[in-house]
Amino acid sequence: MSFLRAALHLGGLWALAFAQPLFELLGRNAEFFVARGSTTGDILLLAFGYTLVPPLVGAGVVWGLGLVRPAVGWVAMLVLVGLLVAALALPPLGDLLGGSSVSVLVALLVGAGAAVLYARAAALRSFLTVLSVAPAVVLLLFLVVSPVRGLLFPSDAGGAVAGPARSTTPIVQVVFDELPLATLMDGDGRIDADRFPNFARLAGESTWYRNATTVNDLTASAVPAQLTGERPQPNELPTVRDHPRNLFTLFERSHQLTVVEPITALCPERLCGSTRPGTGDRLQSLGSDLELVVQHLLLPDDLRNGLPAVDRVWEGFEAGSVDGELTRGANLRRDVLARLGRDDPTAGFERAIAALGRAGSRPPLVFVHSTLPHGPWRYLPDGRTYDIEGRGYPGLGTDRWIGPQWQVDQSFQRHVLQTQYADRLLGRLLDALRTYDDAVLVVTADHGASFVTGQPRRPANAANIGAIAPVPFFVRLPGRRSGKVDDRAVRTIDVLPTIADAAGVRLPWRADGMPADRRPVDPGAEIDMAHAGEPVLTEPLSTVTAKRDQRDEAEVPLLRDGVWAIGPRPDLLGRRVATGTRRVTDPFVSGRADGVAPGTAIAVGVNGRVVATTRTYRDDGRTVYDALVPLHDRPNTVAAFVVLPGGGLRELH
Repeated sequence: MSFLRAALHLGGLWALAFAQPLFELLGRNAEFFVARGSTTGDILLLAFGYTLVPPLVGAGVVWGLGLVRPAVGWVAMLVLVGLLVAALALPPLGDLLGGSSVSVLVALLVGAGAAVLYARAAALRSFLTVLSVAPAVVLLLFLVVSPVRGLLFPSDAGGAVAGPARSTTPIVQVVFDELPLATLMDGDGRIDADRFPNFARLAGESTWYRNATTVNDLTASAVPAQLTGERPQPNELPTVRDHPRNLFTLFERSHQLTVVEPITALCPERLCGSTRPGTGDRLQSLGSDLELVVQHLLLPDDLRNGLPAVDRVWEGFEAGSVDGELTRGANLRRDVLARLGRDDPTAGFERAIAALGRAGSRPPLVFVHSTLPHGPWRYLPDGRTYDIEGRGYPGLGTDRWIGPQWQVDQSFQRHVLQTQYADRLLGRLLDALRTYDDAVLVVTADHGASFVTGQPRRPANAANIGAIAPVPFFVRLPGRRSGKVDDRAVRTIDVLPTIADAAGVRLPWRADGMPADRRPVDPGAEIDMAHAGEPVLTEPLSTVTAKRDQRDEAEVPLLRDGVWAIGPRPDLLGRRVATGTRRVTDPFVSGRADGVAPGTAIAVGVNGRVVATTRTYRDDGRTVYDALVPLHDRPNTVAAFVVLPGGGLRELH
């Protein structure tokens, strides 16, 4: 068989089986490329390389073998045709057979039949010749028709925004990521000053809009909503091309900009430069993530269980589940999670603090979108980190929490500890702002997060909206240092109008938001939530705040004895035990519990005292446990104990 004919036939099948499903998914989630800093060249390399290189390599193998022995080349062609038809048939067969791995065998049989027909029926070969236009069609749909087209022609749009030429008002905005308001609140509806002293300090010197809510549950839409004052629209990307009128272009002439924007790209390169990672890092990130996407698209449920999830666009693809048994083993790909673990939110605050310490002819505009306290949870309150390998989101399935509630509570514990570190960084920023009495400061979050089993961690619905929609919203106006609580029905689209109003600037475009102090106090206000610009649900503010308070009430008993006490037997904390000589340096302690029933309470002792309790669970056919424990600077010895029915302890070896 000629090289050209083999390439045309294999190219058509490859495009339908592999390229089209992948590009259709990425085309609908083009912010995937924005978060990874992908360039036009990266996207084109992916598109043309993934579509054309594999079938060309296959055709080269067929042609090369055919030169040696025509029959061998023909057999190789039949094998490749059969495999590609099997890959094309596998997804629908998986759906038809209920996700059973039996669909793989059936798909291979279909592929074998197709190979036989290809060998015997000239009509089928002629059809594949016609199908050879598929790669061109797939590339056209991905690069020209899908929202990805907006990334291929980057623009520094926004120069026409009629912002002020001069200003005397410093501007500071901090957006925390995935921070539900309930996390910060105590049982009395105040900011928990013991656990989060700097958020409480901020509340004491600013207006806390206690009933503020986000307009979107997705970072790539929620952050632009704050920066533009406009509601996200479907198919918009978090780029300056799609959002030319924003905080940065409004104040570019009057302020000295310092912008920490790790997920979105609304600050034009002419103002903020390029913050993209190196070419090698970008392509490696794309390759590792996309390998998992392809597996999700092709494999039936039985074989897809255990793969990291692919529903969390900017953060990569994280830990999944295995039919109720939580994955933690070597079968998971953790390279993406590790890459996220290397993200340095501390450095973002350092840049902001340094900018506030520099004198300049123009006042500073400092914007920090921190990836804290968003997972992967790896920070302790003092800034130390712990190993997250294989421990990304215990209890989290592909699209929702699937573990028992106690395990979700463990994830909540890690979330709180990481939020305490975010509080520490906020405190350092507030210290740097002491000399800026004339600054406007806004501190908020893009959205919240849910920690209830059976519910999605983030996509909003009627059950979890109380954890997703309410967000912190603090405004400190120039010259004011007195704190008050305000119950206006504020939305996150009010951030930019509030900043502009405080700086004495009228927005030169019609925004959907308004200055926060002009919102009415209206418990019946309709709180609409969207996902990537698509409406999800609308509920009265009173309903949303009632659900927020319900979540807060659930957190109070969890935290009654302190964040380290979250576990099934807080009454055992402090009991003296023998902890032997096993030393640990990582606060995430785990091990096997052979012969112990799943769900059994486990006590973990460090340096002679019980410091944490947890439960056993099944993972990869074994009974295991893990717990987060406080460690001291000195060498720490650890031991784990089964909690007996009467409260006694039996050491696990």
